[in-house]
Amino acid sequence: MVDSNKKTYRTEDLPFAAFLHASRRLRFLCCERGNGDGRVAFEFDDPNGKGESLQIQFESGAECPAVSFYDSVRHLRRVMDGTRHNGTDKHTSTR
Repeated sequence: MVDSNKKTYRTEDLPFAAFLHASRRLRFLCCERGNGDGRVAFEFDDPNGKGESLQIQFESGAECPAVSFYDSVRHLRRVMDGTRHNGTDKHTSTR
């Protein structure tokens, strides 16, 4: 999902968020709670509006280093858990 006012890209898809984070194609900004359904959204800085095309590339088999992907999944899970369990609506990354 693109936020045209802030030039950010948001996704609830953890594997895709991990790909963006691991490949450093977009800079991770924060994780926010959804509408009370337990879901979270990952928000990335997207000044050039590349989020949608990167998602298509990811779904078509784009690659990034496996170790980086694994580390990003672990990092984003921690951020996601912090967002869900610490009673905050927004959790930013320290990485």
